[in-house]
Order: sequence, then structure tokens, then C-alpha cells
Amino acid sequence: MTRNLHGTCILAAGILLGAPATAADDWQDTLKNIGKVYSNEDGGPVQEVKLFGRVHYQYNYSDGESAGQSFDGDRDELRRLRAGMSVSFLDGFKALARLNLDEQGFKGTDLVYDSWDELYIAYGKKDLLGFDKASIGYGRYKLLFGGEEHQSSKKIKTIERSAINNRFGSRRPTGVQINAEKGGVEYILGVWSTELELEKWAGWDEDVALQASATFPAADGEVILDFIYADNEDKLLTWFNYDWAGSVTYTRKFGDVNLMTNATVSDANDVDPFGFVILPSFYIVDNKLEAAFRYQYAHSSDDTGVPRSSGSRGLRRIALQQRVQPGNGDEYQALYAGLNYYVAGDNLKFMTGLEYEDISGSDSTRELDGFTFWLAGRAYF
Repeated sequence: MTRNLHGTCILAAGILLGAPATAADDWQDTLKNIGKVYSNEDGGPVQEVKLFGRVHYQYNYSDGESAGQSFDGDRDELRRLRAGMSVSFLDGFKALARLNLDEQGFKGTDLVYDSWDELYIAYGKKDLLGFDKASIGYGRYKLLFGGEEHQSSKKIKTIERSAINNRFGSRRPTGVQINAEKGGVEYILGVWSTELELEKWAGWDEDVALQASATFPAADGEVILDFIYADNEDKLLTWFNYDWAGSVTYTRKFGDVNLMTNATVSDANDVDPFGFVILPSFYIVDNKLEAAFRYQYAHSSDDTGVPRSSGSRGLRRIALQQRVQPGNGDEYQALYAGLNYYVAGDNLKFMTGLEYEDISGSDSTRELDGFTFWLAGRAYF
């Protein structure tokens, strides 16, 4: 399953800039609606067909020090490249398939299948079982845990999510997910296989994880409560390398400032990471230029268990690239300041940010600190 990278770039440019046949129209609306290829609300076996794609490119330059060794360097990557389709049919059913494409380091010429991002089928209706609306589905889902993970990567305010989010987020398990809404409260219940599987739906030979989530208005804002129990024996080859984790997110608008706060606690194999995130943002130019800031703190009960920001990206990746072993202590702090420029809302935007990170431990061999400058371009339809 290969495809020429240059052809893909030309196709993407055509979509982003607007095809000549639609030049007289609003190209921004074209970008937002181009994926909706079929709709029939008057009956028939198929109600809607949507195509979608996502292209996230980013660059970072990092400069830091780990255990007395200085390092610096840069890297670029195609952070996310996804394509998929959803079909709504038989008045209530929906099938969705979205895959990740591997660009082979972004320096090769071929695009190949990498893994499934989501792959599920669900049935949902309004006024079902006493709820305002409800659905049940089976397959490979994005596991929603924590305020940053509840928000799609298409719409996040920072180039990378926080360290504490990445410790528990970015999972794609297989299982049953139930969504329901009643009186303005949204519920999620999940029963998940803990088996780590990328190529297809996972089996049920391993342990089971349970998820519960509720989103509701409170204190002039919105609260999200998340809890996952996964007391599985295997803590290595699993989506759930912890026993349990809980998260509380509160979002509210204070005048022109949108504020997201999150706190997460866990029991994770004697490491027990916890942390919190404070993320305010506001528009400098309405709907065009946005400023975003973030402070994050994470701690673990073990001197090597602190959550790592951006997984292996940013500061840690550059350290390893320069053959410097990055620190991994018990306390992590980071400050981020960035600007987001919206060309066509979240459908096409450019992002930049400057982040300072610090990891400390019981001795100097655990320490890591430094700055990362980020640039990103993001588009989807």
C-alpha cells in the first residue's frame, strides 16, 4: 500500500489552496466541507458518507543540558498523517475507519500503511433507553482520558500535549464503548481489552480495563471526570501500563481568556505519577491570532518514573540524537508560550511555541533542562 509523496503533496496543496473550479467560492468553506461526499436525509439505506484526512507537520530546535553534558540540534517530522472514511447507514448505524500513514522518516518517497487510528462500528439514536441520545459501539477507539485528550489533536492549543496527558493518553484499545447524554450530562462507559494490537482488533486473551467518564456544566464552566481501572498483570505489552488512573478537568471562560485546568492521579506499578496542567489562551486578533500558555507539573514516587513530555519528542529526542542520555527523575516542570494563526479555523492553521522543561531527581545524573522552539503547520478536512 504505497503512494508517491510528491503526488500526495500536490494533492494536499490543491485541497488547501482551493481547486480552480471553486476559486470563485469561499475556499475556506470548501476545505471544511470537501470531505462530505454524500448525504441523504430523506431515506435510503445510506444516510451519509464522509472522507477525511489530517496532515500535521512540525519542526523543533532544542538546546539543553543533561547530567552536565550540553546538547543542541533540530528535527522535523510529519507528526500525523491520517486518512479515513465514515458511513452512516440504516438509520442509526455508523462505521468509521481511519488509518495512520508512515512517511518513512519524511525523507523517503513512499507513504505506507502504519497502523489503525480508529476502526469501529456503532449504533445510536435519539430518545433511546430514557436518554436524550445514546450509542453503543465495538472496535478500536481513541481512549478519552483527561481534558487534553478529550480534545482532538486537530484543535489542541499547544503543539504537543502535556507530559501527564501523554503518560495516559494516546491509547487506541479495542472494546465496547457506550456513549449517552441526559439533561446536559454526557457519559462514557468502556470495557477494553488490555492487549496491545496495532494491525487489527485486539483479542480478549489478556486482562480487561474499565472506563467511566462524565462531562457536565458546573461553576460557570465545564467539568470532565475520568476514571480507568486496569489491574492487569502484564505492565509492558499493554495499552494500560497502570492499575488505575483518575482525572479531573475544569474549563471556563474568564472574559476573553479560555482556561483549561487538569489534575491527574494514578497507581502505576510503584511509580504512581501525578500532575496538573494550567492552560490559558486568548485571541489577540479575533478568530485569527491566538496566544496560548501552559504550565505543567508532574511527580512520581520513583526516581525514574516522572512522565516525559511529548513522549520521545522535543528536548529528549534531540538529546538522544546527540548521543546524550536524557535525565529521567521524579519531578518534571515545563512552561510553554505560543502563537496560533488560523487561516481557515482549525482546518488550516500555523503554530509556533517556545517551551522550557526541567527534570530533577535525587542526584545530578537524573537532571535534564533546556529550551525547545517549535514550528508547526496543521490541516484537515
